[in-house]
Amino acid sequence: MPFSQLDWTYGSILGDRDINEHDFNSAKYMTLISKTMGKYTKGSASKVVKIYTDKMVPFQGDMGMLDFSRRNMYSDQMAKLVSWHRYYTRFWKQSALFCDMRWPDFLNFNAPGKIGSTGISEPKFLNAVTGQNTSFLDGIELGRKIWNLDHAIWTLQGRHRDMVHFSDYVYSRKAQKGTFLEPAMYLPGKINWAWNYVNTKSRFEGFKSRFYKLQGWEEHTGYPKESTLKSQGLEAVADALKQKGRLGKG
Repeated sequence: MPFSQLDWTYGSILGDRDINEHDFNSAKYMTLISKTMGKYTKGSASKVVKIYTDKMVPFQGDMGMLDFSRRNMYSDQMAKLVSWHRYYTRFWKQSALFCDMRWPDFLNFNAPGKIGSTGISEPKFLNAVTGQNTSFLDGIELGRKIWNLDHAIWTLQGRHRDMVHFSDYVYSRKAQKGTFLEPAMYLPGKINWAWNYVNTKSRFEGFKSRFYKLQGWEEHTGYPKESTLKSQGLEAVADALKQKGRLGKG
């Protein structure tokens, strides 16, 4: 598995394309560049993770979302990380059109405590332009609605959970020393219960079930559930899926 950035790996295979989104890059590159140059990192792994996860509503405060260790890569916490990422970018980037490389502003070395302005700045900018009163969480929830609509369209087109898997080489190929995917990618992770910068196949099917459950999709098919769609005002979408026999139960 490509361990260097699981948010990107999972976001791509569970969506429709390579996501090409850089929201968590600074957690990697800040450390990678520092260690490559023989310098100290600008923040401890635990501090960096806390700054990030404190901003990730509605899952905020769960530091395990950024535990990229092998032990955690198929966990419910990783499912929450991927979910938050899909929701954030579906609205704040792909709809409100915030710059991919600039946002989210999690870690900012020029700000007090290195805490960036994400969660505050996005709604301020949007509301100043539109005159609305949209909160940061409102945007996340709109992103969740868009993500469910997208998934319903893919389901209408024939997608089933059995189709969602990586090519065989992804599980078997080992990264070569000196390449971009070599083990020393230095993402945060927990070793012996302590946060550090670490690098991290086998249980992906279980992860899909956890992810589908979190989304409110039927676990053995991946089909969206009627209750999920209706709770988001997508009744017409639920009706269209039901007509095709592709609506999850529940």
